[in-house]
Amino acid sequence: MDFDADGTLDLISGSYDPGELYLFRGRGEGDFDPPEVIKDRDGRPILKVPDQKDRVESFGSWTTLVDWDYDSDLDILVGTFDGLIFLRRNQGTRAEPAYATANEWVKVGEKPLRLPGGEHANPVTCDWDGDGRWDIVAGAADGGVYWYRNAGRPGHPEFEAPVTLVAKHEGMGYSELLVPGRDPVPGIRAQIAVTDYDGDGELDVLLGDFGTYLHVRADLTPEEARAFEELREKEAEATKFLRDSMESLRAKYAEDMKGIPQSEWNTPENSAKWQEAYTAMRESPDYKRYTEEYERVQKEGLAYVDRTVAGMRLGDDPAVAHGYVWLFRRK
Repeated sequence: MDFDADGTLDLISGSYDPGELYLFRGRGEGDFDPPEVIKDRDGRPILKVPDQKDRVESFGSWTTLVDWDYDSDLDILVGTFDGLIFLRRNQGTRAEPAYATANEWVKVGEKPLRLPGGEHANPVTCDWDGDGRWDIVAGAADGGVYWYRNAGRPGHPEFEAPVTLVAKHEGMGYSELLVPGRDPVPGIRAQIAVTDYDGDGELDVLLGDFGTYLHVRADLTPEEARAFEELREKEAEATKFLRDSMESLRAKYAEDMKGIPQSEWNTPENSAKWQEAYTAMRESPDYKRYTEEYERVQKEGLAYVDRTVAGMRLGDDPAVAHGYVWLFRRK
């Protein structure tokens, strides 16, 4: 996109650590300048926690530009690792941006917008329903894609509850089993673009994913196949318990932090509260039991894995990483 209205396309990107935003100014013909950190009007990097004491407090950022307030310049929307989205208003001009020094957290009603997937908020803006107002479509860590309809008026966007456009991935996304004859499915960490891919007048979704597969041997005997299926059932039970435990912990933490701004959840004091609760969960007898069960079936399952798959990792880990790009056509 043209960041500074000079007629040449530029690139912008977020980052994992420390979460800064980067601008690659275009030189034309597909050539770009080295990256520069996008800063606010006071010369500070635009971060989730502007005055962070530890660089991981703003870990993970995904960004897009939009004219939020209809004043003919471009403002910055930033998705965070914990599934939230904040706005930095452009208080300068289209050609010479000067961004506000404070975050404004995007809301659904009176509550901060947080993706159902919980993490990796990857927002894009588009008019998904064709009503003349731009909406937010976002990918999430669970592999799902969610549409937040803008029901506001020009300059004053208001967002409705999310509608699922692409269902979340069923599974952990790591070391999943790919049996012979089964095709891969979209994984986790959905990174998206919205475009009319096929020129039919309808917006489609392009989705980049991540995951790792363990490729199951094609020569399993009937006895091995039955034993393998039993392991899969035990793994599914353990996976569900571990995931449900984490979701319950997040919900309880959110309830405990009620009334405290999201921007303060990562202060050392509040991070310590989370770490204490997280440690208590991991040390509980049931969590330990299911963790041991999960690790056991994962280890035993390696006997049924094809270690000759091209592109496999070296060493003792036979899981093959993938990153596919999927097209979801609009119906």
